[in-house]
Amino acid sequence: MSTSKNWAAVAVVASALLLSGCGALEDMANDFTPSSGEVEQAAPSPVAEAPISTGEYDLVETCNAFFAGPLVSGIQQAAPAVAAPLTEDLTGVATKVSTNIGLIIGKADEVSIGHLEAVRAPFDQALGGTIARPAAIGSAIESYKATCTEAGFKG
Repeated sequence: MSTSKNWAAVAVVASALLLSGCGALEDMANDFTPSSGEVEQAAPSPVAEAPISTGEYDLVETCNAFFAGPLVSGIQQAAPAVAAPLTEDLTGVATKVSTNIGLIIGKADEVSIGHLEAVRAPFDQALGGTIARPAAIGSAIESYKATCTEAGFKG
């Protein structure tokens, strides 16, 4: 047998082995692929949903929870941080503000939720990497305070 015939024979045998190996791999893959009846639906991607509240507080109680204590002054001191990309320290401050407002939202009345979200939104934007407007925080606080005063809050 000549060398070229040997190479041709080797090529035929190698091709046959390769094809049979591919068929075996395909059979193995089918063992792990669910049939059309077994395909599970993918979970929906997370979408921002409206805050969930227990409604434990009425409007005046929510106002008191927000305005009494150091939360508002802490928010006002942290507000300038949202105008630039957050540093590691400022990320902690913005996270704390967002979390504290979220705790109040968890017990808030429906009217307060929109106001509190408006105060929290610039901090959440900054945490997401977007520069926000500090003035929006001050405006949101003033708007909420006016709503609280109208409702009888005397804080």
